[in-house]
Amino acid sequence: MSAPYELFAWGPYWGLPSFDPFCMSIQCYLSLACAQWVSTTSSNPKISPTGELPLLRDATIPVAGTTNIIRHLKRKGHDLDIHLSPLEVAQSTSYINLIETTLYEARLHTLFLDAKNYNEDTMRVYSKSLDFVRRFYVPEVLKKRVVKRLAGYRMVLDDSLQLTNEVYLRAAAVFDALSTKLSTKRYFFGDKPTTLDAVAYAHLALHAHPLLTNARLHAMLTFRFPTLVAYVERMRAALELYPGPLPSNKSSQASLLSVFAPWSASKLSHADVLNATNSRVHAVAGSVRWFLTGKLQPELEAAMTDEERTRMKHKREAQINAVSKWGSVAGALAFFIGFVVSQGIVQINFAGDDDDGEDDDDKEREGEVEGKTSGHESTTNEGSVGERIVVDEDGNVDV
Repeated sequence: MSAPYELFAWGPYWGLPSFDPFCMSIQCYLSLACAQWVSTTSSNPKISPTGELPLLRDATIPVAGTTNIIRHLKRKGHDLDIHLSPLEVAQSTSYINLIETTLYEARLHTLFLDAKNYNEDTMRVYSKSLDFVRRFYVPEVLKKRVVKRLAGYRMVLDDSLQLTNEVYLRAAAVFDALSTKLSTKRYFFGDKPTTLDAVAYAHLALHAHPLLTNARLHAMLTFRFPTLVAYVERMRAALELYPGPLPSNKSSQASLLSVFAPWSASKLSHADVLNATNSRVHAVAGSVRWFLTGKLQPELEAAMTDEERTRMKHKREAQINAVSKWGSVAGALAFFIGFVVSQGIVQINFAGDDDDGEDDDDKEREGEVEGKTSGHESTTNEGSVGERIVVDEDGNVDV
């Protein structure tokens, strides 16, 4: 039996397996597909080749991103859409695109641009998920990205002539389209769950929870789209009947390290260690080759679309530019410091030299004091150099 998949995802919150809808989408898909998998909570997207979670590890092959993971699982025989017609597959893709763009942006606005939600809820979620240092700056970094992403939305009047952000009007339109598609069916395409059900439930469940300080999306679903609220509850109950993640005998830290050293958390034979080492060396060599030549490992390149290859090409060019930039800065700084020191513009005095200088100054001051207090003898600049003036006891002066 093949080893189970390992899913690295953001941790649970609000009573849900993950507070990230994309991570939760893959968790739901794996359960609905009855795949064997283990779950590893992670708060470090940098472990992923694309810098994002979720990340699925299939043996030694990492697959990042919701779309790539679902495509990979379908190739492995876990296809929830196998019974759909080409037209239904196209419809499913369109609905998923609306969910992962419009509905996701409405959630981003709720979490990051609503002041009360951001200060009282969003910060609390990330504070419990991130380490002590990153919890102070990661939410602000994410907020700046959200502001940039949602900059195109305007403030408009809704049907009740209330001023609202356009993102919520578009979200309501998507809710309406999903509600119409679902109608009275158990799932979106009949009696069997599909990819659309996994993705829709993951996003709608996060929209439907009433635990935010300003639960605007929850109020919208409850009062205007009760069909979707009932669907969320129905899916929540149905998922309890499907197999969840397998129990893991490894700690989260060990599982995280297993991306780089699969033998670190278990006792393996010498041959297994050698094989795992060869795999890791091959992966590292592939990363170095990609940076230097732009060529990926064959199995990774075969699983990528043209758009993903273009994005990886731009990422490599950006990394090369960054290395060149900082290399030039470091070289210029080293040259400047060497020039300044070699020309004597800046002198470096050591502790011994300072002590000798202080001793010389002390000796000079002692000599001056002796010259001024040596009985009745003194020197003057008014006479010729070397003349002595002597004053006897009666006050007579002899030269």
